[in-house]
Amino acid sequence: MGYLFLLISLFFAVLGNLSVKLSQGFQRKWPSIAVFLFYSICLYFLSLSFEQIEMGVAYAIWSGVTIAATTIIGILFFNESASKRKITSVAIIIAGVLVLHLQNV
Repeated sequence: MGYLFLLISLFFAVLGNLSVKLSQGFQRKWPSIAVFLFYSICLYFLSLSFEQIEMGVAYAIWSGVTIAATTIIGILFFNESASKRKITSVAIIIAGVLVLHLQNV
């Protein structure tokens, strides 16, 4: 159940990050409201995941996947740069997340 809570938290973290982008510096009302809503839900489920997953492992997975997913979405939907260095860095983050996960299975 801890990983389900972590997955839900990840989903809302990415939505929160996208809302920050769409809020245009908190100049747009609804995306700005969404930022606080999505991050609140995200943190709630992250805290629930800590009950069953070690905090350091859960937080490392959460932050790594959030960074990787947000970067990929930025490249695909917001026309952000896709340099070799950026792609390699995201791949290293994903590899680190997989190693952490496999250590705890």
